Amino acid sequence: MRRLLAWLPTLFWLGLIASFSTDTFSAAHTGGILMRIIHAVYGSISHRQFELLHFFIRKTAHFSVYGILGCIAFLAWRKSLPSSQRWTWGWFGLAMTVVFVAASLDEFHQTFIPSRTGTSRDVLLDLVGALFFQIVIAVFLRSRRGGRGSII
Repeated sequence: MRRLLAWLPTLFWLGLIASFSTDTFSAAHTGGILMRIIHAVYGSISHRQFELLHFFIRKTAHFSVYGILGCIAFLAWRKSLPSSQRWTWGWFGLAMTVVFVAASLDEFHQTFIPSRTGTSRDVLLDLVGALFFQIVIAVFLRSRRGGRGSII
């Protein structure tokens, strides 16, 4: 039961990612919301400035959302496959596999939604985000040991 509970955050996050893959979160819809926020806070900006900002925010969302998925998948594998170590290549690899499969399915799903596009570049960005967060986990766990010895 404890192992099953360890996967609930991952399953919740995958559901959240699936909801982000819908028409509701397409660039056309998020752009309108972002434009209203920008106008309320900063006033008017050029169309080019807005497009760059919107692109940056959307790609940052890919990086961070899948980075978080990598973290919680890592922790779920850590609970599911206990070890005396704080970090293992196995947990890392399995977490990255979860991210790769989820990102690939997400982008594939988007090819069926007229307002969305699925791209392999986004899958790559998702993997880079997950890798970055995995490095943060490894550094954090190493620092908790007082910097002595290897966590691997």
